[in-house]
Amino acid sequence: MNIKVWEGPVYLEPIAHVYIHRDTGVKYKSVTTTLASVEPHFDAEAVSLAISKQNDLSPSKNPDYVGLTQEQILDHWQWLNDTANEYGTHIHETIEEYLLKKKFWFPTDELQIKAIEGYESLNVDEGIMMYPERIMFSEQYELAGTADLVIDIDEVFFDIGDWKTNKAFHFWNQFGNQTLLKPFEHIQNCQYGIYSLQLSTYAYMYELETGKMCRHIWVGYWDKEIEKMSKIPIPYLKHDAKRLLEIHKYNTQMAI
Repeated sequence: MNIKVWEGPVYLEPIAHVYIHRDTGVKYKSVTTTLASVEPHFDAEAVSLAISKQNDLSPSKNPDYVGLTQEQILDHWQWLNDTANEYGTHIHETIEEYLLKKKFWFPTDELQIKAIEGYESLNVDEGIMMYPERIMFSEQYELAGTADLVIDIDEVFFDIGDWKTNKAFHFWNQFGNQTLLKPFEHIQNCQYGIYSLQLSTYAYMYELETGKMCRHIWVGYWDKEIEKMSKIPIPYLKHDAKRLLEIHKYNTQMAI
C-alpha cells in the first residue's frame, strides 16, 4: 500500500485551530464553521432552562435531567461533548497511525484493536495512494478543512472517507423534518444531510485543486454500543458544495 502524510501550502495551527497559507499568511475559515452558518440555531440556554423547569415527576421528562438545575444541565451537555470528542479523536488517531505504519502496528489497547478490525471490515479500495488527515483547501474561496482519508484511486478518480463516532447516526431529522437553512432547505438537518454537504465540499475542493474526479464518498461509522464499523455511502452534492463556497465568498467580501 502507498500512503503518506500530505504536505502542502496550507497548514492547521493546532492551538488556535486556524488554517493558514504558508506563503501568503492568509487565514482560511474552516468548512465546519461555514457549515454551522447554514444549520438551524440551537438555543442551548433556552432549551436547558425549559428542561430545568419541567416537573421532575412528569413521565415526559428525561430521567438524566431529573433534579438538575439549568447550569448543571449545561455542564452535563459540555461533559458529553468533551467525552465524545476525546473518544472520536482516539478512534481517528488509531486508524491514522495504523495506516501511516502501513498496517505494521499491533497495539494492545482493546479499543484500538477493535477500531483496526473495523477499518479492515470495510474492505476499502486503497487505490494508488492514500492521504490520512489530508487538508483540503481552496485559495480562490479561502476555505479549508481536513478530510480523514483521501484516496487517489488512479490518475483520474479519487474517493473520500470519513470516520464518525456519533452516539447516533440519523438519516432524517427527528424533530419534525427540520432542514438546513436556505438555500439548502432540500437537505434535512441530520447527520446524514450535514455530512453529505461537508464531504461533498471536501470533494469539490479536491477536484478544483487536482483536476481529478470524485468517484465515491463514504462514512466509516463507528457504533460505540456494539463497537463495530459500517460503511455508509454518501451522495456527491457537487452543486450544493459549490453553492456553499460561493456563499462563503460572498459573506467574506461583505464583511470587509
